Amino acid sequence: MAWILHLCAVGAFITLLTSAFRRGSEARLRTIACSAIMAGLAFTPAGWVVNLGMLVLMLSGTEFLYRPYYKVRDDLWTAFGCLAGVAFAGAVVGHFPWVFFPLACLVGLWALTGGPERNRRKHARHVQRKAFHEAAVRESSVRTSQFELNRLFNDPRLPLATRKNLHELLRRADALYFELRSHGASDRLLFEVEQIHEDFAPTAVRGYLALPPSVADTQPLQDGKTGAVLLDEQITIMHGAIDDIAAEARTHGAEGLLSSYRFLQDKFGHTDDELKL
Repeated sequence: MAWILHLCAVGAFITLLTSAFRRGSEARLRTIACSAIMAGLAFTPAGWVVNLGMLVLMLSGTEFLYRPYYKVRDDLWTAFGCLAGVAFAGAVVGHFPWVFFPLACLVGLWALTGGPERNRRKHARHVQRKAFHEAAVRESSVRTSQFELNRLFNDPRLPLATRKNLHELLRRADALYFELRSHGASDRLLFEVEQIHEDFAPTAVRGYLALPPSVADTQPLQDGKTGAVLLDEQITIMHGAIDDIAAEARTHGAEGLLSSYRFLQDKFGHTDDELKL
């Protein structure tokens, strides 16, 4: 019977060697399972295995200390937690928990050699690289989107007159957008102009291009109007929307000026009666 326990101890030790220094949930589960087996074997004739377990877990925990903390946080605490469990089980049955003295020395050496600061630098570099990567992805997405819009708005299947009218709409939308931004217009007005350029106009063009070329300009679709006519009417409606947004922006600007004027007039202005002696 005793030889079976010793065989289990050897198997747990070998398995722990193959998992304690690896990352990932599977390696952590195997480390926890082997540590639990070793803690249980501490109460048997194979209790010697707890010393090997403490050694392996101490080395793996120290090794994780020198890796970037944000990557190995779970693995590090698994190693130290299993080490505490195995050491406690060994101490209960009389095995001196010798591991804590060398572990304290190794952790102290890690701290003296700039371990905490090194971890902060590594994490800062990781955050910076991640931010650069996300910015590059966003920029690439914007470039791809703009390329697709340019290709859509210059599709040769669009009638020439319609294409010119569409380009004039886009030019006006861009000019109004920059004007609104430079004058601090409300986010709502900016969003409405963006919608015309990025959503409404592309949707109208895609709807036209989805029609079979043989019927797009000849077959009536609604009220005797062909696809080309309906597209022109949508572009005209969007021209009107640009006019409305520009007029609303001018009105809001005038209201701000008049409000400021009325405030100053009421507070500091003088009536004719006040000027008389």
